Amino acid sequence: MQILKVMNNSLVLAVNNLGNECILMGKGIGYKKSIGYEIQESEIEKTFILKDKAILKNFVQLASELDDTYFNVVNEIIEYAIKEHEIDVMDYLYLSLSDHIAFAANRYHEGKMGEKFKYIEVVKYHQKEYAIGKYAVALINQTMGIELPESEASAIGLHFVNARLNSESHNKEAQIVMLMDHIEAIVQRKANTYFEKESLSYSRFITHLKFFAERIIKKQIFEDTDTDILYNQLSQSMSREHEIIEGITQFVKQKHAVDLTKQEKIYLTIHIHRILGNTR
Repeated sequence: MQILKVMNNSLVLAVNNLGNECILMGKGIGYKKSIGYEIQESEIEKTFILKDKAILKNFVQLASELDDTYFNVVNEIIEYAIKEHEIDVMDYLYLSLSDHIAFAANRYHEGKMGEKFKYIEVVKYHQKEYAIGKYAVALINQTMGIELPESEASAIGLHFVNARLNSESHNKEAQIVMLMDHIEAIVQRKANTYFEKESLSYSRFITHLKFFAERIIKKQIFEDTDTDILYNQLSQSMSREHEIIEGITQFVKQKHAVDLTKQEKIYLTIHIHRILGNTR
């Protein structure tokens, strides 16, 4: 395989013998390498062949922006999940989890970790994923010299829950896509904005929206717990997002007979806040 682009020391974009573009991961695989370099099999730890060109583009963009420390940590976390808990996940988890950890680390350095919120559904019903999250937090803190709160374990565990849900075969994909389209339209209309669909922020938003839509269609939404204080805080501080959430709540209730819990609203509010922050 030949290198097309060096993204960082641990990731390169390459072309294989069939002419397909792929992402290669390996410790030091990109160090002092140049375009055209022939990668040896012994240098490759993981190969990602992403048929979706938009995802491939966003993978390359994010990998170029992030320090390879994040990808190395994620690789170690996923190896632990596979070895210790026999959990198989989609390749896209390497990207989404690296993005999540980088975002959390940046918020820590900026002193903006805020409310230590736990996804209780993960803690209660997904013990394997929660155990992976706890391992991940300990590894991240040790590797990066930071102190992410223990509550991050449930957030990271949720990524593994979503990755497993997304890998299941089901016959409701059309309903999920339709629901995603409706929710995206509600957000754009009520925010009076538009999304740049080639952007990394849009790709992140759609990823989270897909997981949300899957839970609605399967009627497996997160249960309410002691979330009143955080929900009220977000409703007051993010009034624009709160109005959008109410529109989504009404639509989901009318079309799918599902009452959104406050926990679901909190989760959705945070991701809507992120994408609107990139459109203002």
